[in-house]
Amino acid sequence: MSAQAPFSLPTVAFFGRTLAEYLQCFCLDAKELRGLRVLDCPSGPGSFAAEATALGCDVVAVDPAYEASADELERRASADIDACIKQMRAKPWAAPLGDLDAYEAAKREALGRFIKDFRANPERYRAASLPKLPFADRQFDLVLSGHLLFFYAPLAEDGALEGHRFDLAWHHEAIGELARVCSGEMRVYPTMALNVAPRRHCYASPIEADLEARGWRCNFLPSIYAQYPPSWNNCLVARRLSVTATSG
Repeated sequence: MSAQAPFSLPTVAFFGRTLAEYLQCFCLDAKELRGLRVLDCPSGPGSFAAEATALGCDVVAVDPAYEASADELERRASADIDACIKQMRAKPWAAPLGDLDAYEAAKREALGRFIKDFRANPERYRAASLPKLPFADRQFDLVLSGHLLFFYAPLAEDGALEGHRFDLAWHHEAIGELARVCSGEMRVYPTMALNVAPRRHCYASPIEADLEARGWRCNFLPSIYAQYPPSWNNCLVARRLSVTATSG
């Protein structure tokens, strides 16, 4: 790891993952998804919505980029995959563990499935962004949020983003909105700091405290997604304690 050459991005990359990667990231079993109403936010050019729907899950995928056409999204995702993989090859400490070629292939597999489903089932994909979502209170049984919270915190605060758009105040707003639309459980991945010695992200404790104050119980489950050192490679799992609480 090099403090002089951090892994950084000027904006949120349009970068997706497969169902198999989701199950690893979020510590899930495919059988658990059947029959659930699931929000994937942000979904990016990932194939989770298409693949999980085929398993009997009712998925809504959300990303601000979905305002664009399928052709534009395919071009943007391909360019972002190229840029991210190039940076990972130049900074091996920032790359996922294991075979980087296989990692890249999974991103392109996810993109291909996403584009096909985006064209065939546009109703499954909603153009929206945190911290304001166009959904009713407690509309979803399960909410998944991958590679946005914590990951895109400012560079100076354990994240990868050049700038301060997603600071701690934004994180509190975003987690509150995810809690609002969720009736049962939220899962957020990753929760590890970037560009520093391995540790939990500096926002994790205040976000955990925020959720617990809203009536949620939080824990950190070990993820098997081969991206970070095992000691801090965790998924935040938050479960609503009361079905009658009015906050979040």
